[in-house]
Amino acid sequence: MSREMAAHQFTSTTTVDDVVHADPALSRVLNAHGIDTCCGGSATLAEAAHVRGIDLDALLGALNGNGKPRERPVAVATEPMRPCASPACEVTVQPVQPPRPTVAAPAVPRPTGYVRFFAASLLFALTLGSTLGALTLATITLPWNFLGGLSSDATKVAHGYAQVFGFAALFIMGVAYHVIPRFKAAPLTAPGVASASFWLQTGGVLVITVGLLAGPPVVGPTQLAGAIMLLTAALAFGWVIHHSLDAGAPTPERFERYLRSGCGWLVIAAALAVVTAAGADSLQPAVWETALWGFAGSWILGMSLRIAPVFLGLTLPPARMNTALFIGYQVAASAWILVAVIETWIPLPGLRAPAGVALALMVGAFVLRLGILGSWENQTVVGDRGYEKFLVAAYAWLLVALVFIPVWSAVSALTGQPVPALVLDVGRHAFTLGFLTQIIIGVAARLIPVFAGTPLWSRGWRDTTFYLLNAAIATRGLELLVELAGLDEVWPYISISGVLGVGAFAAFAVNVIMTVRTRPSSGLASTEIEPMADNFVSDLLTIPGALELLVSRGLRPLQNPEMRAAMAPTVTLRQACRIHSIELEPLLAELGKLAATSREA
Repeated sequence: MSREMAAHQFTSTTTVDDVVHADPALSRVLNAHGIDTCCGGSATLAEAAHVRGIDLDALLGALNGNGKPRERPVAVATEPMRPCASPACEVTVQPVQPPRPTVAAPAVPRPTGYVRFFAASLLFALTLGSTLGALTLATITLPWNFLGGLSSDATKVAHGYAQVFGFAALFIMGVAYHVIPRFKAAPLTAPGVASASFWLQTGGVLVITVGLLAGPPVVGPTQLAGAIMLLTAALAFGWVIHHSLDAGAPTPERFERYLRSGCGWLVIAAALAVVTAAGADSLQPAVWETALWGFAGSWILGMSLRIAPVFLGLTLPPARMNTALFIGYQVAASAWILVAVIETWIPLPGLRAPAGVALALMVGAFVLRLGILGSWENQTVVGDRGYEKFLVAAYAWLLVALVFIPVWSAVSALTGQPVPALVLDVGRHAFTLGFLTQIIIGVAARLIPVFAGTPLWSRGWRDTTFYLLNAAIATRGLELLVELAGLDEVWPYISISGVLGVGAFAAFAVNVIMTVRTRPSSGLASTEIEPMADNFVSDLLTIPGALELLVSRGLRPLQNPEMRAAMAPTVTLRQACRIHSIELEPLLAELGKLAATSREA
């Protein structure tokens, strides 16, 4: 930290990284305002305040102690610093510490936790999810049987479990375990429990789907055993997320309450699956309503509040409006799901109509206030572009789903006419493929390059995924022509939707796998310091002086002990340099000198 920084207060042009570098304890002030350093530490305080909808003067006042004398100079870190062995190191030199042993650099980085969640998620989508769904759709709409001896009723349910509890839930869990420690600047609570939730969720989906395809007599016991595994996984996931969110102060948009509610809805959905497997087969529709409108809806709306302002430069809604929308959505979703459960035994048209209207109004109001479908003329452009079309299209399809599910159901309840099955099917796929799947892919296209520390493998494949996915949903809409216009000759063409959907998932999977597997070439000859590039940062920090060197070269979040504990064990030096736009080769050379000095000592 320079003397000039220490002599002046923070200003609108100070970067977020500079604040954390000056005083790691101020990360708590930044977190309290919803600002972290994992996804935009290079932004100035003015930019961060604009994106987050924060009053800049209030933020500067909080960071500068509201004009009161600071308890300690901004240039002093909160924990003892080791001596700086590099001649170019700029940080404060502290008393000499005993040298630490040199780390033995592993040549291959350990895989991070989210990778297996993504891998299992994509595997379910490409086998028992979208592919099985495409075969079922083709069997229903074409004069050929693509399912062999399998029942189409059983394959529909198996397809639903693979897509909702396999693809969507596993992907959301993987993202959550990876980003929440970054959002809250604290380690993930109980990583062992998080790991157990992966095996329970994966095993539960696999047992249920295989049992459904196998049929009697194994379908009953396997469905019950799988549902119990899903329930246990949901409890473990909710427990880890709840305690991880407790690690930091609430953020202005209060997205945490959406995530906690989403975890609760996942537990309820899994519990309903257990009851269904125990004999109440008629409850199956309520399982889907709870998993989609409760779990997925709450998680996506909550994460949208957290990431949309950062990714797209949107302005946050006022805090009071946020609270009203949260309460309104949870009440409406609860009423909608409760009606679905009770109607298993007793029709409730008098309650279904207001519940459907309330759900549509609350979701519509949320989309309106989020501003994602409005004008972007006066909004800040933040970050890479190309993924935002997924987010915009996802919310547009959500509005379509509202029309064909809750609104149409409300009108049907009032008129006494049943909702046509094909209309419901269009609405269900507008939600699952158009909204849920599309927003997962869009967020993944933005976050996975950050996770992996390397650019997206192919923007062309990303765009191909977008066009295939939306073509698949639009083709599914041909069901409306059959149902409402009586164009029966259109019926066989609906099967094209399944093929397009499988193609979209395949293109997405290839892009994710290749991005995660990509390791940028350092351009160095094979020397003893080259393996350090693929070392986790936490391993390199055991070299005396490495912390000071890395901080001085731009990895300033490492000076925050909480960020260091959360990120250093999961990010390699090569990834960290790519994320922070730091030249790798000079840094490797300096680290090599430090390591050599340590060995000679």
